Amino acid sequence: MRHIIVLVFLFWGGLVHAGALTVEDRRGAQRFDSSPERIAVLDWALAQQVLDLDVVPVAMPEIALYRDWVAEPAIPPEVIDIGRRGAPDLERLAALGPDVILVSDVAPADVARLERIAPVLVFDTFDASHDNIAAAQRIYLMLARLFDREALALARLDAMAREIEHLADDLRHRRFRQVAIIRLNDAATIWVYGENSFAVAALERLGLENALPQPPSRWGVAQRPLDTLAEVTDGALLAIRPHGPGAEVFDSPVWRFLPAVAQDRFAEMPPLWSYGGILTLGRHARAISAALISLAP
Repeated sequence: MRHIIVLVFLFWGGLVHAGALTVEDRRGAQRFDSSPERIAVLDWALAQQVLDLDVVPVAMPEIALYRDWVAEPAIPPEVIDIGRRGAPDLERLAALGPDVILVSDVAPADVARLERIAPVLVFDTFDASHDNIAAAQRIYLMLARLFDREALALARLDAMAREIEHLADDLRHRRFRQVAIIRLNDAATIWVYGENSFAVAALERLGLENALPQPPSRWGVAQRPLDTLAEVTDGALLAIRPHGPGAEVFDSPVWRFLPAVAQDRFAEMPPLWSYGGILTLGRHARAISAALISLAP
């Protein structure tokens, strides 16, 4: 993984000397006279990317929910909540006077409305046709260029790669080699993480095997019936918190008789945003490692 980071550094080094401050978003090259200082972020994944560059946005949506579902990096108290992710308060956003607005998965008409307030950059991390993890890293480095944080970004990517290698070395001598990662959805269904997800990418980099393989998809997750978990006959079952509304299954007979539950091979992990920025890969790896060690010290 560190070799990839070095190659990316060489690529971006060429761009640094190519002329004006230019970044590429979904629409192509976007030029800025200088690094924006007042940043509004309308997407949690992009909020993670920005905060992981030590850049504090002036505004973002649904901060209380972010703290429940994403948690890291923490949102500083001075960041202003501008409403829902899909329908931000544009009047309040305009009043904050951002220098740039970062968005994801937004229709052209919505981009045009936002551009009446400030320049807009559109980044799409998640797509079935590409590698989501590679896309997240490209966006992170693009934002690092925009905010003059390239050295910090590369250092953090390298530190993450080293940490994952260390965790993989430790897990190599422990009990579980197969792991299924889920999130409980409701009393009858679960979300199972598969190819093109941060969860499974973390498993692979830790040298572990996915115990419930799912085909690649846009979000890297598939909804399945609860009894699908009976297929985890040998391996650990890890669930990311928080669970979906109505996912009160822990006292049900079906849950208690699942092999992984009955044999004490189940553990929960702290909140992780599985649709986040690139450094969430390291957060997943760290949480997976801690959960597996808790099951088999």
